[in-house]
Amino acid sequence: MPVFNERATIGNVIGRLRDLEIKGVEKEVIAVDDGSTDGSAQLLKKLASDKSIFHKQNKGKGAAIQTGLAAATGDFVIIQDADLEYNPEEIESLVKKAQEEDLLVVYGSRDREIKNYYRYPHYYWGSKALSRMINLLFHQNLTDPETCYKLVQADLMRFLHLEERGFGIEIEISAKLSRLGIPIGETSISYTPRSFEEGKKIRVKDGLRAVWLVMKYFLNDLHYGVVDRILRLWREGEAMRMLGVDKRQTWVDVGCGRQAHLGWRIRRAVGKYVGVDMEVGDGKMGNVELVRADVHKFAHRIGQPADVVVGLAIIEHLDYPEKFLGEVSKVLKSGGRIVLTTPAPWSDGILKLMVLLGLIDGKEITDHKTYFTLRGLKDLLERSGFEVERQKMFGFRMNGLTVAKKAK
Repeated sequence: MPVFNERATIGNVIGRLRDLEIKGVEKEVIAVDDGSTDGSAQLLKKLASDKSIFHKQNKGKGAAIQTGLAAATGDFVIIQDADLEYNPEEIESLVKKAQEEDLLVVYGSRDREIKNYYRYPHYYWGSKALSRMINLLFHQNLTDPETCYKLVQADLMRFLHLEERGFGIEIEISAKLSRLGIPIGETSISYTPRSFEEGKKIRVKDGLRAVWLVMKYFLNDLHYGVVDRILRLWREGEAMRMLGVDKRQTWVDVGCGRQAHLGWRIRRAVGKYVGVDMEVGDGKMGNVELVRADVHKFAHRIGQPADVVVGLAIIEHLDYPEKFLGEVSKVLKSGGRIVLTTPAPWSDGILKLMVLLGLIDGKEITDHKTYFTLRGLKDLLERSGFEVERQKMFGFRMNGLTVAKKAK
C-alpha cells in the first residue's frame, strides 16, 4: 500500500485490510510511506500493519510499489491505495476469481457491469480511450487497464522489472502483461472517487504520459528495441516450425534472456517451459518456470527430463560450447531434441553495421566468441553424442538452424 499524505484515511484502510478474511488465504499488509509531510508516517508507526517501510523523501507511487514488492513474501500481490477510493472488502472477489479460473492476473474493473460515478468526465473518457488503445495494440479485452486493483502472481510481478516511479506504473504493468500475452481476468468493483480538494493527485499530464507508455511498450519488447524484437520472433518462429509443439512436452530454453519471450509465446501449447539464464530470477508462473543459472552448469537445476532444449542465438557467445552441450545431454530424454540457431560467419559485418546505426544492441554482437558454419556445428554436435537430423539457413541466409537428437 503506497502512502503519501493520507493521514485522514490511512487508519481506516489498514484497519479494514487487517480485518479482511479470505478462506484459506493468509495475508500480509505492507505499507510504504513515500515521504509524507502531513503526519502520515508518524501515524503509520502506531498502526498494526505487518510491515511498514519509510522513504525519506517523496519518490512517487511507482517507487513505493517497487519497495513494497521487494518486501512481499506471498504468492500474489495486490495494490491498495490509501485514499479509500477502492473498497478493501472487494479484494476477496479478485482472489476467488484467480483461484476458480487458475489465473495469474485479475483486475478489479470500475467500468465492467457496475456503473460507477466519475467526478470528472475527462477522467472517464480518458480511461476509455486508453482501454481501447491497449486492446487494439495488444489484442486484449480490458475495460479498466488503469485500475489500482491488480492482483498479480508475485513472481510474475517481479519478472516485469517495473521502472515507472510515478502513476505511470499502472499502465506499465498493463502494457507489459499484455506484451507477454498474459490472460487478464476482470471482476467488477465499486469506486468512490475523490475531488482535488479532498486530495486526488492524478493530473492530465499523468494521462498524457500513460499514452506515451502504451506506445513505448508496444514498440519495444520489454527490454529490447523493435529490431531485436523482430529478430527474436523470427528465430522463435523458425524453431517452432521445425519442431512443432505438443501439450505433453517439456521445453527448456537455455539462454532465454531477461524476458524469456519464447516461454510466454508457447506456454499454452506445451506442458511446461523452463527458461535458464543468469539474467532472470528464480520463479514459477503457472507452467512457466525461470531458473537463474550459468548455461555451462544448469542441468542440476532442471526438475524433470526435457523433450526439447532450445538455444536460440546462444552458442556463439559461449567460451565452452562442448560443456554446454554436455549439460544439454544430461537434461534431455533419450531421443529428445535440441534446436540451435546461430548467425552465419559472413553476417558479422552486417551485424556490426546495424550496431553502428543503433538498430540492435551492441553488447550482444561484441560478445560473440565463435561463428559456426552448418558443417562446423554438425561436427560439434556429433562429437558431443547427438545425431543431426535437419539443418537450414534462414533470415536472408544470415542465420543457421540445426535440429539434433540425443542418441539412445
